[in-house]
Amino acid sequence: MPDESIIKEKDRFHEAEGIPYDSAVCPGCGCLCEDIDLTLNNDQIIQTFHVCSWGLSKFHLGHRFLREPKHAKLVFPTRKEASGRPLPISYEEAYETTASILHDAMRVVFFGLCQTTFDAQMEAITLVNHLNADLYPSEGMLLTPYFKALKTQTTGMATLEEIRQLATTLIFWGVNPLHSCPRLVARYAVFVGGINAPERHMGRKVFYIDPYENDTGSFSQHIPVTPENELNMANKLTEIIEEGSFSIPTELNLLVQSIETSPFVGLFVGRGIAYSHTPQELMETLFKLRNAINKKTPCVLLPVISDFNALGLYFSMIQNGIDPSTSPYIKGDLLSYHPKRGDAIICIGSDPFWFLKEEQITAIKSLDIPIVAISSLQNQTTHAATIVIPVALTGVETEGLAFRMDGIPIYMRKVLPTAQPTDLNALKAIKERIGGKANG
Repeated sequence: MPDESIIKEKDRFHEAEGIPYDSAVCPGCGCLCEDIDLTLNNDQIIQTFHVCSWGLSKFHLGHRFLREPKHAKLVFPTRKEASGRPLPISYEEAYETTASILHDAMRVVFFGLCQTTFDAQMEAITLVNHLNADLYPSEGMLLTPYFKALKTQTTGMATLEEIRQLATTLIFWGVNPLHSCPRLVARYAVFVGGINAPERHMGRKVFYIDPYENDTGSFSQHIPVTPENELNMANKLTEIIEEGSFSIPTELNLLVQSIETSPFVGLFVGRGIAYSHTPQELMETLFKLRNAINKKTPCVLLPVISDFNALGLYFSMIQNGIDPSTSPYIKGDLLSYHPKRGDAIICIGSDPFWFLKEEQITAIKSLDIPIVAISSLQNQTTHAATIVIPVALTGVETEGLAFRMDGIPIYMRKVLPTAQPTDLNALKAIKERIGGKANG
């Protein structure tokens, strides 16, 4: 496995002076690895073990995408002045101003909500309902098609531990796991021994289906597709598995052989399907592919989720009586957001300005759309925000429930102390100040 994906461990644990903190849960991605060992000193983490680069950035309160995490913790609430300069304000003023912005808006738009606790998500969904708001989950481009497909297609689940023990054929469709969830391949899928693959990756066949070659190719076979032919390829592969066809395209021959001889197949689907011309139809076809394989050998389909509690958000919708597959307020892809005059944007646990298109950002600015960022760390969204509300970093400075990409509930413990409120505290404070008045 490429060295840059996993931080190398020391030969001895806790060799620095400090207090051992073992088996912490990492909020880096949807794997929610619970084997992270830390060394604490003066309320700081000075050593980390078993952690990938994404987890390292979280535990050191830094930016996700930097190789050497730079401290990026927000300190105090701010309000942007007419000149563009951020003016420090109190939490009370931040809550009051946010409530006023949301109450006065013609349309409220929520972004994110996939990197916070289940309790905070439940509170946010009640606020979305109360305000008749639109919601663009940060993992919506993957999970909205996934939950819509669940309405028409049967599927089966398996835990990551079952995949580790049983799978000898692994298919990554529209996802580079080294970038999305670095320890997925190291801890659960490829570079780890199991009952059916005691020799680790030497006993597994791995394929990735993607328009472009990437570093996954160092341990797997690339099957190229294009947005135009991706659906056809998924249908063709399903037809071959169902009918036992002798007419197999050359590029699929090894994959079909591997599926047919495997005691267990893991099919992982990522955000890349959103770039297909027909993402919903493609997702439903991948469900059909999983079911076709499952008639011959056990197969599981799992979404590869980068944001650590994206499944929790969809579970919170269902808990609140919202069907994420049919609700008109639940949007899939934030790139489909069309700014309108009278909008107000509230961002929680995400950095949508990292992903938005330049024309969307230009329209938001030209229409003077106010932005509220509830965030632990500085990012492009907090730099653009009208109101910034710093909160405790979920999974590091506060505890709470989250759901792993396979649906398993994991409870995150608090590691570091903080005086800042949680996401849940901030949402409750805003909701109290909005009161019984709703827009729409």
